[in-house]
Order: sequence, then C-alpha cells, then structure tokens
Amino acid sequence: PLAQEIRVHDFRIPAVKAFCRANGLDRAIWNPAGARLGIVTTGKAYLDVLQALDDLGIGAAEAAGLGVGLYKVAMPWPLEPEGVKAFCAGLDMILCVEEKRGLIEPQLKDILFGERAGRVVLGKLDEGGRPLFPQTGTLSSNRIGIEIGKRLPASRDDPAMAARISELEGREEVKSLPPVPLDR
Repeated sequence: PLAQEIRVHDFRIPAVKAFCRANGLDRAIWNPAGARLGIVTTGKAYLDVLQALDDLGIGAAEAAGLGVGLYKVAMPWPLEPEGVKAFCAGLDMILCVEEKRGLIEPQLKDILFGERAGRVVLGKLDEGGRPLFPQTGTLSSNRIGIEIGKRLPASRDDPAMAARISELEGREEVKSLPPVPLDR
C-alpha cells in the first residue's frame, strides 16, 4: 500500500496535471488585459455562466471593456495549477461557479494562497461568509447573473445593467414563490 500511495502522489497526479497542461484542456475563454474580475467554472455551470453573461448583455467585447475574464476548467480534479495561476494573475476577485459541493474552489484557494494580498476568491460563500451559490439543488443562470452583475464596477453607474440585474432578480423571485394550492 505504501508503494502504491507513493506512485499515486509522486508520479500519477503530477503526470495527470502535466497531461492537462500539455493538451490545453483547461483554458482561458476570455482573458482581457487589465481584467479585475475572473470567473472560473466547469461543466454545466460553464453553460449557465454563458447564459448569465448573455442575459447581462456581456459578450467578449463587453467583457474586455468591463475587465471580466472567463476560465473553463475541463479537469476539475486535480486542478492544473500553472494555467489557473496565469489566468488569475492580476485579478482582484475570482468567482468560482460550480454546481453542488465545491471541488474547484478549495483547490483554487490552495493554489493561490499567499500569492497576492487583497485578492478575494468567492464560490459557495460570499465576501461576508454568507451562502452565495447553493451546495444542494440546482444552480440557475439567473442566480449566477445576479451575483456576477453585483460584482461588476459598471453595475453601479450603468442604469441598463442595473435594469438587467433587476430583471434577473424578478425571474429568480418567481421561481421561489410557493405553489398555489388547488381545491378539488
């Protein structure tokens, strides 16, 4: 068992990370110069993030202007550190969007620990330690859009962005209403 453990931790896991890096499995979709907000996501949550950004009126050109980067993780464990470090360099805030329990977020925090003072990594919890994205149930593109929109510097000054965020909040409220009881 000890030899197997050594083989896994000293050879296999580093080989898997090297394979991921060499084949470009994880990649920056948007990585504009001077980006301040980075979104790291994987799987179905990536599609939800794209929908949320579309609902906010953010495409590649708008993301560059707003300073928003997007990183798609193809292999959530083990997280390849070199690519994610390169993407996160210079970012003030990283929003990790993943369904169910956090798998990428804790690895990301470990990889980035001590690299830059003042950088914030959010995911399952927000800046105040309150729940941000649920660990149970489903994660909707509306919820993702609301949280991304609130963290964009432009949302404070742009009435159109504020209106889009309000629309997403309205959609999310409708989903949370209790069903009307039916009389039979």
